[in-house]
Amino acid sequence: MKLIKLLPIMAIASVCVAGQVHAAQDPLMMPKQPAAPLTAEQQDISLAVPSEEVKAVVSEFAAFQLGMSNALIQDDNRVMSGQQRYTNNVLYYMNVRRSWYITSHRYKKDSYARIALDRLYLDYKEFFTNHTTVSDMNKAEYESQILAILEKNTANMSNDELRFYMNEMVIYSLKEAMRDGNNRVRRIR
Repeated sequence: MKLIKLLPIMAIASVCVAGQVHAAQDPLMMPKQPAAPLTAEQQDISLAVPSEEVKAVVSEFAAFQLGMSNALIQDDNRVMSGQQRYTNNVLYYMNVRRSWYITSHRYKKDSYARIALDRLYLDYKEFFTNHTTVSDMNKAEYESQILAILEKNTANMSNDELRFYMNEMVIYSLKEAMRDGNNRVRRIR
């Protein structure tokens, strides 16, 4: 009789242990994995990066930047143009989204996902720090450079979850920067 009462408890315990073992094998939580080029089959079934939505948002952002005046804005003892303000906002919102992914998933400092997200953010930070303005003449090049950073960071990445996060990081940061006319966002250093 006691054995019959113990069976459900043992079944629940074994399911919990098996679930924990599977959760511990999350490849995004593991240390950095060796980068290998994607095979043709993997490329066919992997999530597209940059996605069509990313391409559309990048194009929209470049057009938005062209519409911004380059009149100088003074705020908190700093002077920046309208375009510079919005590239600064892009970095701010990209950092917000990156931090949200890291915090919500509890990625450790040496986890594959955190390293990849940090590297993507740093590449965009370098780009937007050096390319604060866009003109009619360099609009196409500006767009292609933004997309090239995303392509470079996902070239050897077979994990679709992380590829999705990177697409979303770019989409979110550009859309929020265009929506937010807040000139109080602190300069990213």
